[in-house]
Amino acid sequence: LNAHRDGDDVVLRLHRLDQAFGPRGDLVPSHLTEWRIGTAGEQLTFAERRPSDREMDLPAHDRRHSGRPTRHGWFATTVPPDSEYGFELAGLCHVDLATGAEDVWDPGPHVRGGEGVFVPAGRDEGEGWLLTYLWDRTTDLSSLAVFDAGSVQDGPVGQVQLPVRVPFGFHGLWIGEDEL
Repeated sequence: LNAHRDGDDVVLRLHRLDQAFGPRGDLVPSHLTEWRIGTAGEQLTFAERRPSDREMDLPAHDRRHSGRPTRHGWFATTVPPDSEYGFELAGLCHVDLATGAEDVWDPGPHVRGGEGVFVPAGRDEGEGWLLTYLWDRTTDLSSLAVFDAGSVQDGPVGQVQLPVRVPFGFHGLWIGEDEL
C-alpha cells in the first residue's frame, strides 16, 4: 500500500501471504499487514500487526501521499478458493487506517471487480474517484466502473460498458495531465 517514516521507525503497509507459489498454490489469502522497523537502537526492531482480518489484495492509495503517512487505502476483496467459482477478486473495500473503519462494496455472485485505481479530484487525501473494471459472468462482458472513493459501499456512480471482457489482474494507473 505505502511506506513512510514515523520518527525513528520505518512503517510499511503491505499485503502478507503465508506463502507464495508453494504447495497450496498461488491463490492463498492475503491480508493487509503493517510492519514497523525500529532504527533507533544498535539493533533493528521489528513489529507486525494486521489492521484488518478481511481477505483482500491489490492495494491502492492516493499517490500524492506516496512515501508519507496515509489515512486511506482501497483494496480488491477476494473470495476463497473453495467458493463456488474458486478464488476470485470480488468487490472493493476502503479502509480508514486512522480509525480502522471499513467501507465495503459487495457486487454479489454474478459480478466481479478488479484492482481499484485512485483518481484525485480534490485537495485533501482521499478526495476523488476509484476506477475499476467489473466483469458480469452472466454476459461475459466488462465495464469500467467509477466509485466515489469516500463512499465505496454505495456502488458505482457510473459505468462505461465495454465490448469485451477485461481479464482479472489487469493492472492500471492514473496519471493526471499535469504529470505527463
